[in-house]
Amino acid sequence: MNSSSSIKIIIFIYLSIFSKFALSFTENLSKTPIIIQQGSSYKLQSKVLQEERNISIRLPKSYQDTQKHYPVLYLTDGENHFGHGVSAVSVLEDYDMMPESIIIAIPNLQGSRLRDLVYESENFINFIKNELKPFVNSNFRTSGVDILFGHSSAGGFTLNILRDQTNLFTGYISASPSISMKKERVQQYKDFLKFQHGKVNKSLYITMGGIADEGVAIKPENIELLVKLLEESAPGNISWKFDHHPEQNHMTSPYLTLFRGLSWVFRDYQYPTFIGHQDFKEYGAIKGLKEHFSNRHKKYQTSEKIPEDVLVGLGYAFINEKSYDEANGMLKTTLELYPASYGAYNALGTLYKKTERTTMALTSFQQALTLAEKNASPHLSYFRKQVADAKKTLEKR
Repeated sequence: MNSSSSIKIIIFIYLSIFSKFALSFTENLSKTPIIIQQGSSYKLQSKVLQEERNISIRLPKSYQDTQKHYPVLYLTDGENHFGHGVSAVSVLEDYDMMPESIIIAIPNLQGSRLRDLVYESENFINFIKNELKPFVNSNFRTSGVDILFGHSSAGGFTLNILRDQTNLFTGYISASPSISMKKERVQQYKDFLKFQHGKVNKSLYITMGGIADEGVAIKPENIELLVKLLEESAPGNISWKFDHHPEQNHMTSPYLTLFRGLSWVFRDYQYPTFIGHQDFKEYGAIKGLKEHFSNRHKKYQTSEKIPEDVLVGLGYAFINEKSYDEANGMLKTTLELYPASYGAYNALGTLYKKTERTTMALTSFQQALTLAEKNASPHLSYFRKQVADAKKTLEKR
């Protein structure tokens, strides 16, 4: 038998075994399916629309374990956007880019999309205002922070609500909106912007994909005209942002828009970040931080206390830019608020090490290790190494 024949036989045997294994594995999979549930479906009988509507709802992870009230994200075209909306929100929640939120998706009925969003949009607005939102608010713990998302015709619908029913939502996210900017509509936007001065704060995020592709689905010049009006006339209480995503087409733009839009709308929830001490000082220093977390507490029911990791992070930032006195002050403040902060003691040890105060560094690293052990930190090996390295440095002297 030549080597070529041997190779063929070996390959045949391997493929036979692998095929049987794969078939067996597939059979086992088919017998034990795993169901991944993203939310629940409710039926709502609408008197306004004179029909039954399905509503998809996803509650936050902590909903059953707390008495908190939560912001609500409303998604038009729910059949298209509920899945990726849940994914986007979950990621942003996990990394403190937005508060835990309730998601409400409004799927279209067959043939109802243009009717609801364009031709009979006043009926659909009344459905949302007088039936859907009251249903949500009476059955779930909502905070009054409500965000509306729409794409294409639903993006235009979202802007129409902002213009004509401004207080229905606190934030608006519009992806590649299909809008008319005829003379009378331009005047409506001008009047809207004029009369918003001094009223309740609103957030608006608008996007557009690549102009060549968008030109098939919408009129990019209309979006550009709206952006120009916002640049010229938007009052301070309307916080808005426009992003052009040339790498996206009309049908991919909503995915990126929703993620970035939520990040934008909820930026007052996020921890402030600073380049260095001067940036921190211009922000208002500790007073500015206290104000931020006080406002965050009032709006989102979070702790009013400045988080430990924010203060420790500032300490390290000041150390890295060699603002050692400022770093020392920040870390001492941290320990006044969080006496058991092993992160603060470790940062102090790093500060003393950088400034060649090795005995003080060792003491701080030992305090950090003791507290880390008490709190069962998963990074004990790191804290032990900090102590060992400081001891070696002292022994060399």
